Amino acid sequence: MNHQAYAATYHAAMEAATGELDSLFEEAKRLRNRMEQIDSAISALKVLVGTGSEAPSASLLAQEMSSDPVPMKQQIDSALGLVFA
Repeated sequence: MNHQAYAATYHAAMEAATGELDSLFEEAKRLRNRMEQIDSAISALKVLVGTGSEAPSASLLAQEMSSDPVPMKQQIDSALGLVFA
């Protein structure tokens, strides 16, 4: 068997694998950035809710969110880096 005949196939497979790895690295980078944004939002929400030793209940969070949603949304948007004109 002639290995030269398979060289083009191996080369194409290597390029495809490299492209797939590049895509995976980009997706991982995007997910890390998103995780940082979510962590920032969580920090903003902790400030709004208060940082006690005990986590607030879901009903308390819902009540606080429904009472004055505009400033909370603005703080969340700010924490996530969302800027609207």
